[in-house]
Amino acid sequence: MIRFHTLGVLDLRGPDGRELRTVLQQPKRLGLLAYLAVNTPRRFHRRDSLLALFWPELDQEHARAALRRALYFLRAELGAEVVSGRGDEEVGAPDAALWCDATALEQSLTTGDAETALAHYRGPLLDGLYVAGAAPELQDWLDRERVRLRERAATAARALAGSAEHAGRLGDAAAWTRRELELAPNDEAVLRRYVRLLDRTGERSAALRAYEDFAQRLAQELELEPSAETRGVVEALRARVESQPVRPSPTPPAGAVGAAPATPWTTIAVLPFSIRGAERFSYLGEGMVDLLATKLDRAGEIRTVDPRALLRSLDGVGATVEEGADTARRFGAGRYLVGTVVEAGGRLQATATLYRLDGATVASVHAAAAGEGEIFELVDELARQLLAVHGVAPGTRLSRIAALTTDSLDALKCYLLGERELRDGRYFDAMERFQAAVDADASFALAYYRLAAAAAGCALPDLARETADRGAEHQDRLSPHDRLVFAAQRAWLHGAVDRAESLYNTITGAYPDDVEAWFHLGDLLFHSNPLRGRSAVEAREPFERVLQFEPDHVAAMVHLVRISAIEGKTGAMVDLIERILRASPDGDQALAMRALRAYTTRDRSAIAQVNAELQQARAITVAIAFADVALYSGNLDGAAGLARGFLQVARSAELRALCHILLAHLALAGGDADGMRAELRTAESLDATWGLEMRALFATLPFVDVPEAELRETRDALERWNPAEAAPSMFVIFAMHNDLHPAIRAYLLGLLELRLGEPARAAERLEALAELEAGGPLVRNLTVELDAALAQARGKPAEALARLERARPELWFQLTVASPFFSLASQRFLRARLLEETGRPREAAGWYRSMAERSPYELVYARAAGEALEGIRTEGRNDGRTE
Repeated sequence: MIRFHTLGVLDLRGPDGRELRTVLQQPKRLGLLAYLAVNTPRRFHRRDSLLALFWPELDQEHARAALRRALYFLRAELGAEVVSGRGDEEVGAPDAALWCDATALEQSLTTGDAETALAHYRGPLLDGLYVAGAAPELQDWLDRERVRLRERAATAARALAGSAEHAGRLGDAAAWTRRELELAPNDEAVLRRYVRLLDRTGERSAALRAYEDFAQRLAQELELEPSAETRGVVEALRARVESQPVRPSPTPPAGAVGAAPATPWTTIAVLPFSIRGAERFSYLGEGMVDLLATKLDRAGEIRTVDPRALLRSLDGVGATVEEGADTARRFGAGRYLVGTVVEAGGRLQATATLYRLDGATVASVHAAAAGEGEIFELVDELARQLLAVHGVAPGTRLSRIAALTTDSLDALKCYLLGERELRDGRYFDAMERFQAAVDADASFALAYYRLAAAAAGCALPDLARETADRGAEHQDRLSPHDRLVFAAQRAWLHGAVDRAESLYNTITGAYPDDVEAWFHLGDLLFHSNPLRGRSAVEAREPFERVLQFEPDHVAAMVHLVRISAIEGKTGAMVDLIERILRASPDGDQALAMRALRAYTTRDRSAIAQVNAELQQARAITVAIAFADVALYSGNLDGAAGLARGFLQVARSAELRALCHILLAHLALAGGDADGMRAELRTAESLDATWGLEMRALFATLPFVDVPEAELRETRDALERWNPAEAAPSMFVIFAMHNDLHPAIRAYLLGLLELRLGEPARAAERLEALAELEAGGPLVRNLTVELDAALAQARGKPAEALARLERARPELWFQLTVASPFFSLASQRFLRARLLEETGRPREAAGWYRSMAERSPYELVYARAAGEALEGIRTEGRNDGRTE
């Protein structure tokens, strides 16, 4: 039997458990299968009704042909019995051949098995599925089904909570009610039940936090406040809490917010240990920081300073007793731990001394191990004695440290060495170490997490996703902190940016000294915000938090340089560049930063110097330097000069074509349409594929005046071109688009035909493009944009906007910077125009404002976006509002 999971992550498996990827990669055909499968009870559907839902833009002949192709495809991939017919005009999916979790949920509730029903509900129905060209009625059906199934799952959770409460299992009742609240997040009756249950179990702080989270979300999303009844329940609870004696709150690190309650003496900074003995034990110097900090954190009231942040701040150098106090103060810790491991004849003796900030000794503990294989037991014993000093029962978190890390000493050693490489920015070396750790222990979840981080740093997103997914299978071995970090990383890698942002906010609130989480939050906001109609400037606060802990964190300063440029703060930008060059004069970012400084200040001598160095630099350095100069120097002529300088040393025709394409973008950004056309002609003579695609892309820009004859000539050239004959490119920028040219051609033809006033032909291009969606997320995004543009051309701006709002970019940020298609700039500009057209100028302003913040390919939109923004401001002033 075929198994179809439609709730949460979409999954389709054959009888042998094999993933049916070919179907999952065809959104329209997958949507058709889901429509047939989800309805309860299952029934047959007339073909005419399916045509109206899935192919409303096509005439009867083309629509019936599309349905026949879809049904043939599904039967060929799944089996004729899975999608069957009744006569010539009805289609269905019998229960006997296709299992579906949505119908299984209903069946479980019918039989009274609420726990199984709730287990089936793993998320919204068909989450993230976008069916191009479908009628609004299909989305209406999907919205209704999503609400209905979520409510049915909430009903199951409520039943389970009631049963548990009746049996006196208040903890279980609270957990089930928490699940109900996740499913009905705005239901105050559920919140009140949850708060009361937490109160009865003694978890009053958790109850108050749940209320505060609810109230904050209600204010932000609905501009409402909780009802008087709910406030009364919480005020009574708060009065009881405040009547009890409590310890004073700690002083968090400078600028930190959201710190979990803890007194200063309960926060410990574990410093690197001194190692005396054979060199092969040197890894324990930093390794003990990871091991002991992980072991002690969250034992009773104890918190430990994030070991990664602490080690970065020390830059691999240990700390003396005197220096330890300064380090502890920097991280808001009230105590610090200094230790020594002595090796003699293979035996290990460890001493760890806990100090107050005034240097007074709190306790000194000792442990021994017969050999390296007993490291875990040695750490267990040190932790047991230290916890005893704090009056914490040893059983609180003294299950073997392997439960949080690994049982393999070889894996642990490789992991710790990989951490060192990663901190030093040697991503490929770090990948090698972490891979060795995974090879030594295939269940080592943290090693998978770090391997995925290193792969992402090496611009290998597919490997990063695969690695993170493999590690997720072992996340039960992670601490709660690292489980959150792991979940945030996976969400970002898979394009679930909103979820990743929420998780990083949770982490930085609960663990305000987690420098890595602050940095990743900033990185996410900087690169992903423009794809969500928000400015990259929002990343300033997280990056400044990083610098509070690590003043010389180069990557954070580089991002702040770019943010300062976006804000027009040239002086601050130049000052930050000076700091970067002092901290890392020979680092990977130094030459690009010097180039940005030279072109911003228009220092001719410095420009000549960096130009000479860039002609000898690595390709990635050249690309970063050009993008920074083009976007952030305010010197388009300088950026054009830099591109012409690259032409002098470019040997391949593809690289020269790229230089002329970039010059075309710069020319149009500066208002020179003739110069743009000249550069595009030259590019096409050097690389016919990319030259033609760029010529067509520029012809589709709504703010470029293109004569009808030129539009038709460009359309005809695309019609004559056979993308299957395009030779695969080995040049990295062009190679990103290998295998995508048929989809790009269909997309461009559709947009050109809309400009020519031929929506019927554009609808046929949309249908052809939809059948290519297995090509990946870029093709899906091109399909969404053409679908929305077609709706706009038919005079349905609200419908067009709804289509864009339902879609998700799901593109890795490094790709969105390096390609005019992956940047989604055209789609984003269309969205801004539709928001204006539908009376939502404030939101439109956000999308316009975020243009040209990340990729030089967005510069062509900057002038039009600026003019639109000024129009919104003027209209706002005339209406008495501000934007």
